[in-house]
Amino acid sequence: MEGWEALTEDEAIEAAIDKFGKDPTTSVAYCAFASDNGWKPPEYRFWLDLFLKLTKAAHVGWA
Repeated sequence: MEGWEALTEDEAIEAAIDKFGKDPTTSVAYCAFASDNGWKPPEYRFWLDLFLKLTKAAHVGWA
């Protein structure tokens, strides 16, 4: 996604939703997949870290 370097996390999530759909976690994951060209550029790392943060925040445990 062009301009990802200047986005805050909230802006990045909104941009991902605009591009890939309603679910923030899935949309951010698609951004990571789209930016991965085999050598793990900084953009891939940005989206992957954001994806991991979202999945961790969504996890509430087994109770």
